[in-house]
Amino acid sequence: MSRKYFRKTRFPGWFVTLKQTIGQLTAPLIVFQLLRTILFPSAVDFIILLTLVILHVCFAYDVL
Repeated sequence: MSRKYFRKTRFPGWFVTLKQTIGQLTAPLIVFQLLRTILFPSAVDFIILLTLVILHVCFAYDVL
């Protein structure tokens, strides 16, 4: 009886590396954007900050 190949990971290796990189890079960007939003508030700053927070939660905490 032949064994079937079982893939352990759900995503390819390059995507896992990309997820880890985005998870690490978003934290300093969130801090910078938060300071910028506090000093010079605008609607675009809030949208950018919200987008960065969502990306960080999705990629750093393995939601995807």
